[in-house]
Amino acid sequence: MERVATLWIGKRFSFLEHLCLKSFADVDQTPIVYHYGDLEDIPDYIEARDAREIFDTPEIYRDPIMRSVAVHADLFRLKLMQQTDYIWVDADAYAVRPFETRDGYLFPKANLARQRMMNGVVALPSDSPALKKMCDFAFDSDLVPFWWSDDRKHAYRDIYGQSTYWSLPLSTLGPPLFFHSLYGTPEHDMSLPRVELYAVPLRHRGLWNEPDMSKLEFLDWQSKMSIHFFGSWFRKIFKDREINSGSLVDTLLRKHAIDPSLYPL
Repeated sequence: MERVATLWIGKRFSFLEHLCLKSFADVDQTPIVYHYGDLEDIPDYIEARDAREIFDTPEIYRDPIMRSVAVHADLFRLKLMQQTDYIWVDADAYAVRPFETRDGYLFPKANLARQRMMNGVVALPSDSPALKKMCDFAFDSDLVPFWWSDDRKHAYRDIYGQSTYWSLPLSTLGPPLFFHSLYGTPEHDMSLPRVELYAVPLRHRGLWNEPDMSKLEFLDWQSKMSIHFFGSWFRKIFKDREINSGSLVDTLLRKHAIDPSLYPL
């Protein structure tokens, strides 16, 4: 059985993370959760490890305005794939069945219209040319995106001078970098249809709390590998809203014996 791994920065999990992490344990794929020593809420169905084994930095990279740790997670994800054969999973990815790679690859088809590739579930072999390209950019470059036009590069340098993680648009090291490193290469042929990993697309998020689960049947989600719950949207929906009895979220919480009242969002 292949291993899945994620990074958690914070003291506790909400019921969303408990649900998703336990879903892996319940399909006999115990998840590895890396943390920097601040995690106090460690259930027995995960394997907790020191994040410094993968990415030892003097600080946690946080957005100076929003205090988001997304950039740190993006960097950690690249280091994880570079150093291990684990499958990266966001902590809001739910396992319908065990995650499996094909020759070390697991990722969804790129979105050509948006020039993005979702990377909430991703695995690339350590010798992947695309992974090398991404790591070279993230850790050993001037941090001016290679896919930008010359005019945009010049304008950016005129404004910021030296590029840093914080002067870049927040998601640069995530879906855009993956798209421009993988799309159009032979490696992209290893991709899966997006619905295999994102069985309930974000545009159907209203169905997460739909009491009539028959309304999800057209998605055929039970035959897929994963449901992604897109944590920021999940919190907007459920922060001050009751979970409807019989809904997808209610059904999954009951299946995995997670009491949401014990782990608030």
